[in-house]
Amino acid sequence: MSARDASDELSLVPPEVQRTAVILLHGLCSTPDELLTVQSALRARGYAAHPLSIDGYSFDANAPMQRAAPYERWLDAIQAQVKALRKQHDRVMLVGISAGSSLALGAAIRCGRDVDALVLMSTTLRFDGWAIPRTQFLLPLAFYTPLGRLWQYRERPPYGVKNERVRAWIERELRHRKISRAGCSVLGVDHLREHDRLIRHVRRNLNAVQCDNVLALHAQQDEVASVANLGILARGLRCRAFRTVVVANSYHMITIDNDRQQVVRETVSFADAVAHGTMPEHPLYA
Repeated sequence: MSARDASDELSLVPPEVQRTAVILLHGLCSTPDELLTVQSALRARGYAAHPLSIDGYSFDANAPMQRAAPYERWLDAIQAQVKALRKQHDRVMLVGISAGSSLALGAAIRCGRDVDALVLMSTTLRFDGWAIPRTQFLLPLAFYTPLGRLWQYRERPPYGVKNERVRAWIERELRHRKISRAGCSVLGVDHLREHDRLIRHVRRNLNAVQCDNVLALHAQQDEVASVANLGILARGLRCRAFRTVVVANSYHMITIDNDRQQVVRETVSFADAVAHGTMPEHPLYA
């Protein structure tokens, strides 16, 4: 495409869309590939979509071992990106999946009115899905005592995916690599500890989120975090417009599973409503 063609296409994008930036936040110790379908759709619509890799949070392909930074530094990185984008755009929206949703909430608490909207996918403020073992309550011993120094969490089927073809593809990827579209094959205790600290911080301060518009997407069959997590959001957030969408045919990784096209449509539609100022004037929880 020539520079002239690109300029012509840009001229067709509504100015409200051009003035709206989106930051994409993937899951814990993973990569922006988790949100690639959403990123592509937003960019095709004309949005400035920015996938964010964060040192000490994202998977580092060049590191022999994955080391986590304190969660406060994760939020520092997002805040810096928000501030930079607000110099060029009127609105900034955060889109996160899984731990990325906790990051989006934490950044909204930190940034106040500089964040205009949130899309929260597979929000995990409580690990209570159907595949979570009963021994989950023992995890703080691994996180916060010397007992967990050598402990690691290894990903296992269903890898957050109901679609058997996609699941088989993930298994093939993990046989040859440490990472797949669904995340890292092994999570160290330091990443899990910092995520736990982030969740505790977010749950204590949910009512401090100041952005008016929130969309929460969740799978009815999420094996990691049940739809009760939507109730936590509904009770804690004080936003003007809060909408939830529960998809019927996916597990935790809704951006790569059976309902991915619905997830993309809902996200783009929400972004359009934020950009054009057509969000409803009353909360909606369904």
